[in-house]
Amino acid sequence: MPYKLTQKQIETVCDKAARRLADHCKTHEIHYVITGSSGGLDSAVTLALAERAAKLAAADGFALTSVGLIMPCHSKPDAEILGREAIRKFGAKEIRLDLSETLDFAMPNLVAGVDAQIKKILEEIGGAKPLNEWDWSQKIAQGNIRSRLRMIFGTYHAARMMTRAIVLSTDNLSEYWMAFWTMNGDVGDFGMIQHMMKGLELYDIARYLGVPDGILAAKPDDGLGISGGDEDQLGAMYPVLDRTMVHLIQNGFDPDGHISQLDSLPECPHAPAETVAKLARRCVLGSFKRRGAITLSRAELGLPALTEIKL
Repeated sequence: MPYKLTQKQIETVCDKAARRLADHCKTHEIHYVITGSSGGLDSAVTLALAERAAKLAAADGFALTSVGLIMPCHSKPDAEILGREAIRKFGAKEIRLDLSETLDFAMPNLVAGVDAQIKKILEEIGGAKPLNEWDWSQKIAQGNIRSRLRMIFGTYHAARMMTRAIVLSTDNLSEYWMAFWTMNGDVGDFGMIQHMMKGLELYDIARYLGVPDGILAAKPDDGLGISGGDEDQLGAMYPVLDRTMVHLIQNGFDPDGHISQLDSLPECPHAPAETVAKLARRCVLGSFKRRGAITLSRAELGLPALTEIKL
């Protein structure tokens, strides 16, 4: 029988996620949780869980407010409509920030000058690969800039001005595997859904939480204008991606392992070999993003342990 969460499992997941957020905020005296409301499934589920956490905190005598930010940046009009619907459905306070003119200024006046200098360096050192992929890289880069603008001027600015606030991450496990997020961009301070599979779990969780039908029916799209939607970039529909990754992991594949494992991938009944290879490769090559910043220890640098230092 195909994998599917039971009603009891869904209830448990939602209860634990909301309770954990409420407890975290109480422990650290955080009174505001900020979510970028894109109009997509992930941010809607995050807003729903934030509302639950706020109610749990209130029952404990602790004030916790959920805030949703709508940040159009030459975005599709439907995205703003759905983003606002999620904010209102789940009782969050709304902030709107239109970044379209900021992007219009930045691309020709700031980014173009940097790109010219980058291209010159690549030409000098013989950087054939990035030069050959220049047009595609520019599309990705513009999407990343949109994401980072939203963090700079939207979510993290709001968090700073509200003083005791954190930004909630809206990345799911499917995206986490595929490194399908912007570093220093759309990852927040607290992730409730980062280990929920989008294709096999998140939609059922969203229905249980009462996410609006328009959001459930919308085509998955990061809203960054890079391609025709998530599936175009990832090369597979989310349920296929999830089944493929689970099968690979169950058969010894290490998402954070060495690239050499791509030479002998196990057969997978859930997708064509070409798709399996593409997903596995993207996963392994993106593992550096999941590791985050690397810092060398004192031992690695040959420095004495702090407990051994005599002052």
